[in-house]
Formats: sequence, C-alpha cells, structure tokens
Amino acid sequence: MKKTIFAILLLASLSATAQNNSRETPVQWNGYTQASFNTNFNDVHSFAMRRLKLWLFKKPDLKSSWGFKVQTTITSLQDQKFFLQDVEAYYVHKNLRINIGQFTPEYSLQRCQPDYIIPLTDRAPVINALIPNGKLGVRDIGLELNVTSQNKKFETWLGLFNGNGVLTYRFNNGGFMVTNKSQVHLVKRRVAIGYSFMYRKADQLPMKNILPDTVVFSGNDIRYNLFAKYSVPKFEIQAEYLYANLGGKVASGYYILSTVTLAKNQIAVSWNQYNDLIASTSNAPYVHLGYNYLMKGNKLKLMFDNGVQIDNGKLKNYRATLQFQLFFK
Repeated sequence: MKKTIFAILLLASLSATAQNNSRETPVQWNGYTQASFNTNFNDVHSFAMRRLKLWLFKKPDLKSSWGFKVQTTITSLQDQKFFLQDVEAYYVHKNLRINIGQFTPEYSLQRCQPDYIIPLTDRAPVINALIPNGKLGVRDIGLELNVTSQNKKFETWLGLFNGNGVLTYRFNNGGFMVTNKSQVHLVKRRVAIGYSFMYRKADQLPMKNILPDTVVFSGNDIRYNLFAKYSVPKFEIQAEYLYANLGGKVASGYYILSTVTLAKNQIAVSWNQYNDLIASTSNAPYVHLGYNYLMKGNKLKLMFDNGVQIDNGKLKNYRATLQFQLFFK
C-alpha cells in the first residue's frame, strides 16, 4: 500500500509539472514537512519527523462542478508508515457543497484550521481528545452537506458518518454518527462565533484520552462545542469549550489562544484546561508560550514552543519543541 500510494503521488506530480505551460492544470499537488526536536532539558532529547503530508486535488471549474482530494501522511509517531488520510470527492453548486468519502467531519474551530497555520506546534489537548474521532484517526467515512448564505456571513454543515473513525474498518458496523456545525461571521469577518454538535451511537469504541485505554464504550455519545474568534492583521484571539457526555459521564475542557504578528515575528500564548475521565491523570492546566520566525510566512518558518503544567502553584512537565516547517510548492 505504501509503495502504491507513493507511486500514485509521484506520477501525478510529474503529470502536473508537465502541464505547467498550460493555462489549465486539472490535477494539482502540494505538500509540506515538519521536522521537530523535543526536550525537557533533563531526560528527554528527541528528533522526529512530526509530519510529512502530500496531497492531490482538483477544484471544480467551468467544465465540471466536481472536485476531489487524496491526502497521505507519514510521521515518526506512527513508525514512519504511510497513512491514507483523505479520499474525498465533492460537488459544488452555487452556495451548496456535498462531500463524500473519507475526510474530517466539520467540528470545532481549531480542528478545522490546518496544522501548518496553527501558531503552536500542536492543537490544544481538549481538541485532540474531544473532537468526534480524536484518537480514532480523526477522519471518518460518510457524507456531509455544507450551505453558505449569499452574503457569506452564515455557514452550516450537516454530516452522517460511520462513527468509528478510520483506524479500523468495520464491514458490519453497528453504530452511526451525526454532526452539525454552524458559524456566523460579523464585523467585516473579523469576528466568528459558532457551535458544533455530535450524536453517536457507539459500538465497542475505545475512547483514548477520555476513558482508560482498557475500556471500550457502547451507548449514547453526545458532544457539543462553542467557539469564538477575533482576528485583525496583526492580532488574533480565539477560544473554545468542548463537552462530551458518554452515557452520563462527562469530560470537558477549554482553551484560549492569542497571537501577535509583527513583520516576520510571531508570538503565541495559550491556556489549556482539560478534564478527562481517567483517575490516574492530572487535570491541571497547561500554559504554552511560543515564538515563530516566519521566513516566508507559513511556507517556510521556524517555531519554538514552550509548554508547562501548573499544578497547585507548581510548574511540572516542562517541554520545549523546536520545529522547522517547509512547503514543497
């Protein structure tokens, strides 16, 4: 599978390159890599390939209302094996879009922001845990409807999915998942506010980072999310609250993230609170302070992210990450 995916991406990239002299390129490609070094200045010192992503895509045009995207990734976190993330076809007509295939359900603000634009080296812990498929491969298989108002101020998404993620496929799936996200843009699109909602009939699903690793869950899984963002050219601030009810047991949390950008210099600070259902873990908040040098914006940047946990007034679990990001096109 790994060799097949690589061959497809290579052939497609050569095809796209050969068409550079044409005014129209039906199929295009792009990709980027993130290489990182992690340390706690004590007993952890580790280099890693955080991500290497490649994707093929075709956007709808005057000849066709259909588009597609195929994306694969390789990371040290998965033993440097290729993982097929997105296999998505979509149809666009005026203010209507329909997605079909394997992709990330539209849910939350930060989860739907590409990781290459996030000013810290990872998303907030509550996002990684409480989105619908946080530790189930993030993606799911299904379909999703997106409607945007004529003035572009209101958007809503409604999706129907298998509900068990993409790490394992169940031919006789006993569950399902319904999602909805809506958001409003105000003040010349400087302000965005919205919510996400999910209902899942879970069938023997592991809920890592929510429940203990040895526990699987069946039953009603109900989640919601509230978010807001304010953005001007040199300053951004956003916040989210996420809630999950697993058969009457509640996990929840929130984060606040602020960014200041001056020329090629970017400073980011965040406060993160996540309360899981695992007795052995600490629910103490984490604080992050990051500095990014934007050599060519997000196409070429160097990131320095410092994270520490504040537990009863004491600083614990400090971790520093130095990350280099490079786009291929």
